Amino acid sequence: MPRRQIIGLRKNNTGVHKRGKARRQALVTAAYDLFCKYPVEEIAFIDIARAADVPEESAYHFFANRFDVFTEVANQLSESFIEIFQKPVPARRRRDWQSLVRYLLEKGSEVYNETPPARQLLIGGKTPPEIKQMDRINEQKFGLVLGEIFNRYFKMPKISRSDDVFYYFIELTDLIFSLAVIKHDKITRQM
Repeated sequence: MPRRQIIGLRKNNTGVHKRGKARRQALVTAAYDLFCKYPVEEIAFIDIARAADVPEESAYHFFANRFDVFTEVANQLSESFIEIFQKPVPARRRRDWQSLVRYLLEKGSEVYNETPPARQLLIGGKTPPEIKQMDRINEQKFGLVLGEIFNRYFKMPKISRSDDVFYYFIELTDLIFSLAVIKHDKITRQM
């Protein structure tokens, strides 16, 4: 595999100065904005650099390739999901575990439907496999957050490997949401 196709080559660029951090974030923001207008397969690294007003040669200092940038966008989207879901759940939406699950599914579909980059990168039918594989790490973290949510509102039984249960919940939900996006370009109420 060509060196520029490997994800993560430039991700952990410590010691970057203020201007470098701003350029790095400009590349991520530009990619996010491009996802709002174009399908993932039409976005090239040079498009991201141009939209960020960063010379392509300089952009390679921060990211090895477009998949590297996509991964960072996916990471930031996952972090925003976690922030959203850590907010208190309205009392009427946590009467029992079924109503809490329904609330979480509705909240997740709402976020996906309002955020085209999340639909494309996290559940889209054309998500590059490299990105989806990296996102599974984020979904494991999110599974821990879901476990905390359920433990906050309910006395949960001792379940062997409970972290896996919530991770599988996310994976299954993402699969159904992905099918909805492929078929309808959004998550429908039925899905």
